[in-house]
Amino acid sequence: MLDPTLIRESQQLVIDLFRQLRPELLSVFGKIEYTKKADRSKVTVWDVKVEETLQKALAKQFPAIGFEGEETAVTGSTETYWLVDPIDGTSSFIRGLRYCTNMAALVHKGEAVAAVIYDFVHDELYTAIKGEGAYKDGERLSVATHRPIDDSVIYSFSRSLFGHVREALGALKMRALLTMGAAGHTYGLLAEGKIDGVVVLDSMVGKYDNAPGVLIAEEAGAVVISYDDKTGVDRKEFIIATPKVAKAIEHSGLF
Repeated sequence: MLDPTLIRESQQLVIDLFRQLRPELLSVFGKIEYTKKADRSKVTVWDVKVEETLQKALAKQFPAIGFEGEETAVTGSTETYWLVDPIDGTSSFIRGLRYCTNMAALVHKGEAVAAVIYDFVHDELYTAIKGEGAYKDGERLSVATHRPIDDSVIYSFSRSLFGHVREALGALKMRALLTMGAAGHTYGLLAEGKIDGVVVLDSMVGKYDNAPGVLIAEEAGAVVISYDDKTGVDRKEFIIATPKVAKAIEHSGLF
């Protein structure tokens, strides 16, 4: 079992560092150059700087915890490590759109046990520790539990399958929309009860995008329906939704 003090103290360090970096990120928000990686996705010097800042500080204060960032190499333990997406929604960051966050999840034996999503544009902080609930700026979060099924809004990361997603959810009298902006922003909306589910099927998002938000949404009461044989942070094909919506989708057999 992972030491609860280690979880809390390392999570607090991540929070503190994200907040310390906010003024610098805002100073270049919407006015920064970028390059493209091998997969054609965009990256800026700030993606790398945020990641390296966290890696160095965590290695110094918590050497038993490893590190895996989206932009740099894996270091230290691969059993217990912080998984970091330094700027989730880099394209939005470059354009000055308000859909970008800093994200991190503490992973232990393949499962996320703590998470941080920091909306640095709006200075809003989402956190969770497994089994202890999810919070936004210290206030407990809960997914929507009383909204009628026919008033449900589901965001989709699945662009190639969006026609099928929209048709299937339409048959259940639910509305499907392509998500706009960052994964962290989308999962925050689910955890706050502003939307009712997120479809992650045949999408480009990976564990860096999903792990923090999925834990926060689950701790707020959301339920995962898995469509692959993966578990924990390695899941790639799933739908996460309020219990009522998840039950309706699972029983429909439409996915």
